[in-house]
Amino acid sequence: MDLVDDQVSVLPMYSDILANVGSAGQTYQQSDLDKMLRTGKFKVTPFVGANVSKMDRFRYGTLLSSSCLNRNIPYMYSLWQNTLMEPHFGETDRIQTLLDSEIAGLTDSISQSGHLYAMRRARSHISPVGELNEQLSGFRQAGIIARYQEGDIQDMVAEASGTHILHRDRSLMSIALNTTSDQIEENLEALQQLLGGISDRVSGKEYGINTTDIISVDGINEYVSVPNLGVNYCARSYRAVPVTHPDSPTLRVLQTLMGSKFLHREIREKGGAYGSGAVVSQHTFSFFSYRDPNSTRTLEAFDQAIKWAVDGSFTEQEIEEAKITSIGKSFGPKAPSARGVDEFLGGMSHEQEIEYKSRMLTVTKEDLQAVTRKYLTDNIHSSVIVGSDVNTEQFKNQGYQIEVYGNNCGSETESEISAQNSKSVPE
Repeated sequence: MDLVDDQVSVLPMYSDILANVGSAGQTYQQSDLDKMLRTGKFKVTPFVGANVSKMDRFRYGTLLSSSCLNRNIPYMYSLWQNTLMEPHFGETDRIQTLLDSEIAGLTDSISQSGHLYAMRRARSHISPVGELNEQLSGFRQAGIIARYQEGDIQDMVAEASGTHILHRDRSLMSIALNTTSDQIEENLEALQQLLGGISDRVSGKEYGINTTDIISVDGINEYVSVPNLGVNYCARSYRAVPVTHPDSPTLRVLQTLMGSKFLHREIREKGGAYGSGAVVSQHTFSFFSYRDPNSTRTLEAFDQAIKWAVDGSFTEQEIEEAKITSIGKSFGPKAPSARGVDEFLGGMSHEQEIEYKSRMLTVTKEDLQAVTRKYLTDNIHSSVIVGSDVNTEQFKNQGYQIEVYGNNCGSETESEISAQNSKSVPE
């Protein structure tokens, strides 16, 4: 979906509004009741999918999803048609309530999941995919929500209405249907009726894969100051590879090996943090700590973890354990309703997943040492600490770039910094 920057920024709020306002002559209370009675998991959410084979390329858009019992198939599709064609963006009181609720939940969200915010922020400095995720679900998004919540509600209504025009373009839609064989015909008939009520080529845009070239990225040490946050969260991210790259399975085993055999001991047991680990995601390799009282020591532990892996300070038994754990976490059983969803959103196919697991099983100590040297030694990376405002001066004196949650995060200044690091390039 081809959206301008402002429309991309409001995708999360637009999605929340579209799913929670009334439609087709019904108030939001009446619409909510119909959804509860006729469907399950009636959701509208933004999504970002890193390209499986090409670095710095990705897909993004809005995911509409729902489920229902067979007897409610016509009702479910009718609800979607009403939602797409006649949403009540004029319910300003409802929209204001949704924004107020988002703001009220942000502080709790950062307190409970600060390590995720820290990783998104760290990735945003080194990866176009990470930058988009920060814009949609990180501190920048929090700043955008706050701006609309404090301003004129009609500004939010205008943005949602403008963004919705593209969502009424049938040519920009991709559809996946998960059902039993005896219900295919009924679903297809209802789907045809739904699509028949949606215009084609409204936007005149071509749907494709987005790509961004990194012009210049310097290692950034950043401290994000959050008022009244009692503990810190740390993250460091390195540029890595897409999932179909030959080194990706090795990096996946490495994340588990580092997390369980080094980071847990050094950061959790010795450092006193509630948790720690490593994650391979969205073309990056990231370290993190959770509710961490010793941030500076943790960043040193990240460096020590890299040296530990380069030196091969682990046993064959530990490698085998890491392989089994990695495969279990990455490719565990899926609910019937979830089968095929990853591939539909641009992820690996079933055949690619089988090959990936096979390659994970053949990873050797030498492979682990080699990818550590290649991607985690003298490679572009960014470190972020999310912590209390009382520690701001301490980290400022240590040379950290300071961002203040609710102030600089998501502001014009912060956007200009990001814009210097990348540019859009048509495919």
